[in-house]
Parts: sequence; C-alpha cells; structure tokens
Amino acid sequence: MIIVAEGISAAGKTTFARQFGDGRWVPEIPVKGDRPGADASLDAHAHFWAEHNVRKFQMALAIEREHGFAICDTDPMKIHYSWCMERAGFAWLDKFAHARLFVRKAIEERRLGFADLYLVKRIDPILARAQKEGDATRRRGNFEQHLALQPHLIEWFSAVSDVLSDCVRWEFPDRDNLLAEIKSKAPEENPRRFDVSVFDALIERLPS
Repeated sequence: MIIVAEGISAAGKTTFARQFGDGRWVPEIPVKGDRPGADASLDAHAHFWAEHNVRKFQMALAIEREHGFAICDTDPMKIHYSWCMERAGFAWLDKFAHARLFVRKAIEERRLGFADLYLVKRIDPILARAQKEGDATRRRGNFEQHLALQPHLIEWFSAVSDVLSDCVRWEFPDRDNLLAEIKSKAPEENPRRFDVSVFDALIERLPS
C-alpha cells in the first residue's frame, strides 16, 4: 500500500510521515544541483522532473515490497506542482503541457503511478506561519508562494478524488488507526495504479 501525505509547506507532512519509522517513509529527494538550467528546452525540464519523480515512486515500491506499505512525504507523481504554479501565476520552468506527456508515458511504462491513499491536509495560513516560525530546523524558502498554492492544491486533489473514489481524505489520521487500517487491507496491487485512463480522466476534470 502506497500512502501520500500532502499539503503545503509547514502543513506537517514530514512530521506525519516520519512517525512510521525510518525505512517506511519516502522523503523528498534534493535536486538543486542537478536540475536543468533556465536555457534548457521545455522537454529537458519535463524529462528531468518526470525521471526525478520516477525515482521517488520506485523508492516507495521498494519499501512497500519490504514492509507492506510506504508513507510518501508529498505525492511522488508531483505533476500537480507545475499545474498549481501556473494556476497561481508563478513562473516555473517545468511547464504543465509538456510535463503531462512525460508523466503519462512513465505511467504507461509502469515506472510511475498512483498511490492507494492520499491524505491531504488543509492548513490555515496563520497556523502555517506559526509552525514555520517555530521550526528552526528548516528554512522553508518561498513560503508565501507555497501559501498561494494551497487553493490550487485542493483543486487538484479534488479532481483526484473524483477519479479515484475513496482514495482522498482531507486530514492526517491517527497513526495507530492508520496502521490498523493498513493491516486490514488485502495485499494485492491496486489495479488503477498504472492506469493511464485514470490519468487522462484526472486531466479532464481539472478546472480550466
């Protein structure tokens, strides 16, 4: 079972995911020194980010095979970031129109896929700022930008909820309750994990 903890910066994704123990959660993968430059082609940016996210999804699959479940700090697919940035009017080199083509191909190749459960946490901006200021371990650059992305993040996962019924919840549940639920689930693979028709339906349901 692959589970995603999602929300803007300071929503508590990392704190939630880490409580399940080392080796069972999938962190963000640093990329600052590796990403293409501003003069690279749109396809180069789309390819880079798709492959970056494939690596994270493959980590989740490996953890799932070993432990039965993986908790991901942010959706490994993460194409929602390009869409949200464009909706909010921010410049971002990985353009959604290109990114979606590379992501779809990776799904077809069964290298990237959908999670089994998305836990999406809305957070009040005042509380998010307070949590940011109270966490001296992380810089959280572009924090105000992340706050502006929240409405669009909710739009994205509302569309995910439309195409993957019962797979999106708008909270981070109690750890023990979630573990009990995981244990109660049958271990077979979700048949929609690598279904490109689900991806196509998701794109169609996004607000224009």
